[in-house]
Parts: sequence; C-alpha cells; structure tokens
Amino acid sequence: MSLNHIPQERLSYDSYIALVEQLVEEQKTTGPDQSALLANFTALNSVRMQRITKTIPLKESLFAKISQLKRQYIFIVITEAWCGDAAQILPVIAKMAEANPHQIDLFIVLRDNNLDYMDRYLTNGSRGIPKLIVYDVVENKEILNWGPRPKELQDYIESLKALGLSKEEWIEKVMLWYAKDKTKTTQAALEAVIDQLE
Repeated sequence: MSLNHIPQERLSYDSYIALVEQLVEEQKTTGPDQSALLANFTALNSVRMQRITKTIPLKESLFAKISQLKRQYIFIVITEAWCGDAAQILPVIAKMAEANPHQIDLFIVLRDNNLDYMDRYLTNGSRGIPKLIVYDVVENKEILNWGPRPKELQDYIESLKALGLSKEEWIEKVMLWYAKDKTKTTQAALEAVIDQLE
C-alpha cells in the first residue's frame, strides 16, 4: 500500500498528547463513545504515558539499531485515547522516532475517525489497537505492520479468557503485566520490527 493511503486526518505525537491532555481536562475521550468509563481510562492513560516517557529509556540495542537507519520511514500508529495497550506502547514508539528524527516521522491516526484505514489491519477480525504501520518514503510503499500488542501478552490474554475471566478481570491483569514488564517485552518486539527494515 502506498503513502497515498495514509489518512489526511493525522496528528503529530505532540499534537496527540496535547489532545489527550485537553480531553482529560474536559472529562472526555476520543471516538463516539463518550462514556464516563472511557473518559476515566483516558485520564489513567495520560498518567501512564507521562510516567513511561519520563522514567523508561530505550534499550541500548534498540536505540543503536534505530540510530543506524539509513532510509526514511513514516510510522503511523492507529489508536484511541482510551486504549490501555496504546498508553503502554505508544510512548515507546515515540521514543523510537525521537531517537532518529531525520529518518522516522511519526503520526497518529484515530481509529474511529478512519475505519476504512483501520479495517485493512484487523487482528483476528477485530479492530485491535494500537497498530503500527511502517512505510518506506523513497519506495512509496508499506513495509510492515505490527500490533496491537506483543505476542507474549496476546498469548497471556488468550489464556486468561480460556479461564473464563471477565473482560474487566483480564484487563486488570494485563495492566499489572505491563507494570511489571516495564516495556521490556514491548521493546524486544519493536526491536524485531526494526530488524526487518534494512
């Protein structure tokens, strides 16, 4: 898929963070569902993103590989402000883009405003987010896509569902998993993505 397929309605990472902060102040969220539950998730996610941004560095090996990229890429992340997985993963992707800003341009696309685009990247038939899509600028084509979460975590979630846990119960366990993991598994998965680029 070429760069022409990227939605025009896209945000820089800084603009996305500013939007999330504004929504938190207004007790709102992105997307059509403006329930108090999702507004609360958005507020929690804002805190999570700030914490990860301030306290967790990129692994040395990941930083080194990103620094050595020679080609120019566009990273698109499909997400929504209420998404718990995105709050854990998006700051890592942003740090990756910051590590080599001459070679990586990062943009955020809101899922529910761009369903045609989202529907090209379904996960087992669902609109799982966040989804990272990487484009080579010179070649004018999509290279790969990744997400919505590391395979190890996806397998863990499937095992929790198999035990009969409710969505609320397994989401709580997933957030505990992320807190214990401190982005290590996410960074390893994204390092494997970088390995595929050049």
